[in-house]
Amino acid sequence: VLALSPDRAGAAFGSDLLRDGAVGTVALVALGGAGAVLFGAAAAWLVSLAQFPGRSAFEWLLVLPLAAPSYVLAYAYTGMTWASDSPIEVRGFWGAVFIYSVGHYPYVYLAARAAFVSQSSCALEAARTLGAKPSAVMWRVALPLARPGIAAGGALACMEIAADYGAAQHFGLTTLSTAIFRAWYAHGAPHAALQISAVLLLAALVFLVVERWARGRASYAGGSTRWRSLPRYELGPVGGAFAFAFCAALVFLGAALPLAWLTRLALLHPHFQEIAGPFGNSMLLASAGAVATLALACAIAVAARRATGIGKTSLYAAAMGYAAPGAVIAMGALALFALAREAGWIGGFTSGLALAALFWGYAARFAAAGVAPIDAGLARLSKGLDASARTLGAGPWRRFARVDLPIAAPALAAAALILFVEVL
Repeated sequence: VLALSPDRAGAAFGSDLLRDGAVGTVALVALGGAGAVLFGAAAAWLVSLAQFPGRSAFEWLLVLPLAAPSYVLAYAYTGMTWASDSPIEVRGFWGAVFIYSVGHYPYVYLAARAAFVSQSSCALEAARTLGAKPSAVMWRVALPLARPGIAAGGALACMEIAADYGAAQHFGLTTLSTAIFRAWYAHGAPHAALQISAVLLLAALVFLVVERWARGRASYAGGSTRWRSLPRYELGPVGGAFAFAFCAALVFLGAALPLAWLTRLALLHPHFQEIAGPFGNSMLLASAGAVATLALACAIAVAARRATGIGKTSLYAAAMGYAAPGAVIAMGALALFALAREAGWIGGFTSGLALAALFWGYAARFAAAGVAPIDAGLARLSKGLDASARTLGAGPWRRFARVDLPIAAPALAAAALILFVEVL
């Protein structure tokens, strides 16, 4: 995989493309990921621990940007600014940063919100009793306890940005993902494409290892009084208006405005009969693929929490798969099926095998999207609960089904929603 063509010109081309792609990817991940973390964590804190007008509606509306892939947002904003002759154009590097920030913050929002609502009421109430102001409670209590969820959502957003091809290609940027396709299809250099893919996967592995190392041995388990409504801060008129405007702006920029533009185009050029069949197939595949991938994600998360060698290895492998473009995963799956056919293990590529390869690709590509929020939710469980269940004779899987999953239900729901939208 790492071997370049012996031709010097091809080697130089691959080296230049790798360098330019790495620089572009790092810049987009740093700025786009920072925007997604900032927007997602702030929105999650507001809807979870503050009271302001429209909070209950924004709790679900803030997820809407997940309904549109980043390249769809890029097309919509480019079309809007071009058609209306707007003085503000969404294009180039900063246009991509804007698209990634407003389109990927729901990854952080879902994981962070699951972490916030799973927090212990006693810790927050104790801080308030000691006279801490809302800002102090947020910075010194709520955010540190929610750090695994925020880090998990941020990792998902950053890896999604690194693996994205459509928006970066639309804005004419060179990233590792666009470099893979450019080397393979435009220049006919598959060895260079495979080398760039290996670098992308290695970068994802390093990113995950650094995040785990930064977390260290810190424990994020809360107290025993979680199962009571969390105390919410009543924001004043100015604070409430600011919170409403902030959440409304995220929904408007990340979903309402671009989807309204696309709806207008769809009504101008209706083809509803032509998309009915593909829509039904998409919903069916998304549902089945999400269920299969969620089961795998749960198994990886619980194995990693038991600190087994297989669990840690599968956790890192899932993260590497999430950083790879879908076409790279598909090419790898097809290559393995071709080897199996040459060995005589399988016959032709039937519809059953095609579906098996497709679900395999979903699991390999998106397992990390389910593992991250589940793992963050499990990290908040008290070790005493697990020890008590073990003392009472419960095995690992029974403890997982009867103790871990019910308490980590918000994180599990977030993982299911993320996986469904990812596959769709």
